Amino acid sequence: MKKLLSIIFLLSFTIAFSQQKAKIGMSLEEVKKLYPAAKESRYQQEVNLTIEDTLHGLGSAWGLNFKEDKLTWMMFNKYIGELSDANFKKCLKATKEIIADYTEWYGAPDETITGNQKYVDPYKKKHWGYDVLEARWKNANGEKMKVEFTFLGGKGEYQFLVVITHFQKDYPYYE
Repeated sequence: MKKLLSIIFLLSFTIAFSQQKAKIGMSLEEVKKLYPAAKESRYQQEVNLTIEDTLHGLGSAWGLNFKEDKLTWMMFNKYIGELSDANFKKCLKATKEIIADYTEWYGAPDETITGNQKYVDPYKKKHWGYDVLEARWKNANGEKMKVEFTFLGGKGEYQFLVVITHFQKDYPYYE
């Protein structure tokens, strides 16, 4: 049983850190070699790859965008529509762990924005959603990066959203 748990732990560790392999500026072929199971789609002059991944218990996918054969941005996002204190805490914990990973790999964030880190049930206390936690790196190995957890809300619809984005360091729309 211990051996099985060790294997599961190692596999989850490998999966959780797979996003660290691809880097902005890599060619499409370089990235496809790293992720042979990636799904490819094309639209006009752009190529997109989708890579399934699980980060600290949040299962979703990375979207990678290529222009002129170069990786220009990457994004992982996880939406959770089932509102509960447990799901809020799951997203907050995962976000903090991802920020800790990125801090280990790229150094301290240039900016950390801490919002409301408590679950507020919008059906008991009305709100339009709120920012929970965000960390930004403005030039980490030539990339702009952001890790954020937001409680989205509006018009009676609510979701938790955890997003990780990587852009070229000169990407103008970082905020």
